[in-house]
Amino acid sequence: MRGTPPARKTQYLRPITLTQDDGLSVIAAALDAHVHFVEHDCSHLVHAIYDRAGFSYPYADSSDLYRGTDQFRRVKHPQPGDLIVWRGHVGIVVSPARHVFFSDLSRGPGIDKYDAQYWKQRGPAKFYRYIKSESTRDGVGPD
Repeated sequence: MRGTPPARKTQYLRPITLTQDDGLSVIAAALDAHVHFVEHDCSHLVHAIYDRAGFSYPYADSSDLYRGTDQFRRVKHPQPGDLIVWRGHVGIVVSPARHVFFSDLSRGPGIDKYDAQYWKQRGPAKFYRYIKSESTRDGVGPD
């Protein structure tokens, strides 16, 4: 009679995403009054802010970000510093509790409420968290 084979150790990649402290660094880079961004659209502004905060990624426009990229992981519950993306627009979550985000707005870079009627009519928003790296972990996996 044969017994059950022992579980094999497998390795898998687990994304390591921004911590809440990292997210606050992104917000600080966005709201730094001494820095003047000359980016002419939302996706370039967000890219420049993440780069300034030390979290670089290959530039992606808001449509690419909405579809999803390898540098960000979709999340249901945002934290400060996460992306909020609509088709055609992207910003950075400042306060999930207050539904506030930072982006390039019609009056220039600033903050707005993402539950305002204007943003609701753009369609559903998606939230994404930056992936700092992927770590390899040992674990017990299926055959």
